[in-house]
Amino acid sequence: MNMKKNKKLLAGIGALVILVIAGGIFAYTQLTKKPATTEGAEKRKIAEPLNVIPIAERPYLQIAPVADGRNIQIIVKELKKPANNMEYELEYQSGTLLQGIFGLLDLSTIPASVTELMGSCSAGGACTYHEDIKGGTLLTRYEGPENYALKSDWKYFNNVGRETEISSKDAKFQLNSSALSTIRYLVIFNTAGYPEGLEGQLVSEIYSFATSANVLSGTGTLTMRAAEEGELKIMGWNGTEWVEFAGEIDPEDPKMISAEVELMELYLVVK
Repeated sequence: MNMKKNKKLLAGIGALVILVIAGGIFAYTQLTKKPATTEGAEKRKIAEPLNVIPIAERPYLQIAPVADGRNIQIIVKELKKPANNMEYELEYQSGTLLQGIFGLLDLSTIPASVTELMGSCSAGGACTYHEDIKGGTLLTRYEGPENYALKSDWKYFNNVGRETEISSKDAKFQLNSSALSTIRYLVIFNTAGYPEGLEGQLVSEIYSFATSANVLSGTGTLTMRAAEEGELKIMGWNGTEWVEFAGEIDPEDPKMISAEVELMELYLVVK
């Protein structure tokens, strides 16, 4: 009987040892897993009030998908109010989970950009990638002679179904184009500011349109909602200059305007 008891005891101890070792390996793996953030950056609470500086003084930002579907770019294309660097916090929905990327971008040279992984990598180099990404918000803080902070929405599309219609998170920007069916990844971003040289009074949100395609080309029907009624015009920025698109105002909703447009990196409505 004692022999049987000893064998059972030894078996129990062996099983316990295996569980302890397995638990230790799992804990080590979790502790060494590295989030997708810029090295050297420390997350801090942004204290400045959001979106209080005039729109005309805000930087022109873009969020652009990368063709691999695993990375995302944050780009500062124009900086109107001086700043030395930009802290950023990019939040996004991945399935049912809220994910975040944060870091620090040097603004000594403009344009400035950073590419971030939408996932995480362990110290050993093994990476996991976030799936079913829908977009979220971008929070940025600028340090310079006068600190300021901005926050706005962005929407991410993994166009595996070759869709030809997309819309912004607030649904005030709707684009229908057959050219979209050939593009895998797209982002519509309620960007903070716009490029220099705009004529007319801004009466809408500003929408950056970025894709994973090497060249943005094609045409489509764009419908936008303005904040005011009047003689509305859709303006597009092609990366070099502003282009006006003649549109039709919805008689049942005078704040809605539709136009046939060339696909460009940014759109807004003026009057």
